[in-house]
Amino acid sequence: MFIAATIEVKSKHAPLSSCFGKAKYYAFFDGEKLYIDENPYSVGEKVYVWLLQKGVTHFSLKEQSKIPCILKNQNKIMLLYLTQQRNVRLDEMVKQYFKHL
Repeated sequence: MFIAATIEVKSKHAPLSSCFGKAKYYAFFDGEKLYIDENPYSVGEKVYVWLLQKGVTHFSLKEQSKIPCILKNQNKIMLLYLTQQRNVRLDEMVKQYFKHL
């Protein structure tokens, strides 16, 4: 399992972002290691291809949006909506997801 999420700043305590293609940073978590990469693109489909190339299997979203849902139907990335809280931080999302496994 390899999870990706959009974040607003380069920090493991960063709030999750509502953006998809235009997010400045993407966080990646493989179950053991958490790391952050700068988004090399600003267009949703190019970002999605980049995530697939990285091996992402799950994508955590702060809220539902149209573009990831459309792209999900084209491939096999599971979308995760884990909370209704507004200002969820990356480290909280990781803890919340893995306590449900």
